[in-house]
Amino acid sequence: MIVSTPYTECYVKKSFLAGSPKYGADETIFGVLYGIRFVRGRAPLYLVYLPSLGAFFDKVDQCAIFNKPNPPNKKIRMPDVGWWDCLSDYWQLTQIQGIKGMDVEMYNRSNHKWEGTYLWTCDPQSPKETTDYGQAQCWHEHKTKTYFFDDETGVLCCGPNNKMRFLDNSLCGKELEKPYWLKVYKDSDSPERTSHECDNISFGDTDNWDYSE
Repeated sequence: MIVSTPYTECYVKKSFLAGSPKYGADETIFGVLYGIRFVRGRAPLYLVYLPSLGAFFDKVDQCAIFNKPNPPNKKIRMPDVGWWDCLSDYWQLTQIQGIKGMDVEMYNRSNHKWEGTYLWTCDPQSPKETTDYGQAQCWHEHKTKTYFFDDETGVLCCGPNNKMRFLDNSLCGKELEKPYWLKVYKDSDSPERTSHECDNISFGDTDNWDYSE
């Protein structure tokens, strides 16, 4: 499935477009990120328009996309810029207004900290022809992808909320608490947690506006 992104200027490593990827320093070409291709079981791929060539290039690797023209001479691989492959072929992109433009931090699989500014969030959806979309059906395995460009290297990053921090300059203190007591949300078998209608009270015998007898 292809999901459109907001207009996002970027630079793409030429070696990836030429079929001989370089994971360190590389020459880049200016582009505009216009879409994300989600395929269940693999990392997302990206659709980038290259104005100088008049080309709309499909399937660009994430670690080849930067918001700076000169990538650092530093090995940056796919496991460095994201945590999980796609849980579903179907996704929805949204820009959460409350955290739009907020500073974010993410620790990657090597425990390296990336820092940047929130762009948007992608959320896995159920396929149209079936209700089966694997782990994404379980709330404790349902993983969104939150996107940002790293301030230092410029590389495009994405991660789940539990590996990120969102920093509001007005609301957050200088020293943040350690969130060791937080747990991943798990769905409950108890209707008291999952339903507004668990008291079994019927209102079908009245036509009063406030459901009164």
